[in-house]
Amino acid sequence: MKIDFYKHNLEDIDRQECMNVLHSLFLTTGEVVSRFEKAFSQYTGNEYVVGVNSCTDALFWR
Repeated sequence: MKIDFYKHNLEDIDRQECMNVLHSLFLTTGEVVSRFEKAFSQYTGNEYVVGVNSCTDALFWR
């Protein structure tokens, strides 16, 4: 699959997940972020994963 960097590649499930977060109490923490971190950890085989809001945030993570 080719994904152009300047085009959105969002499916309906992605949009629905975003709406679920926007209607929840927490935008950047909470159950959705925990699920993402756990799934990403399993996908990459890394023991520790931290979800951040931007590349800049990730680069300055200590």
